[in-house]
Amino acid sequence: MTTLKISRGDNGYKLGWFEEQDDGSDTWCESYIQDDEQDELKSGIELLWRVIEYFDLAGSKHDKERIRVEREKQ
Repeated sequence: MTTLKISRGDNGYKLGWFEEQDDGSDTWCESYIQDDEQDELKSGIELLWRVIEYFDLAGSKHDKERIRVEREKQ
């Protein structure tokens, strides 16, 4: 089972997951996405891309369909 834990903090997101090492053991890894005070959507977009990449859902330009994250102005 693949696990990705996401927590929302005061100033961004914390991601955690297990990575298998060469010896077969698992190591807990963490990564942080800092909020940008000038751009409130930037960290949300980064979070979505990290989830897409983690679960290998991005695909390639040769796929008939793939996931895309877009920012749309109203």
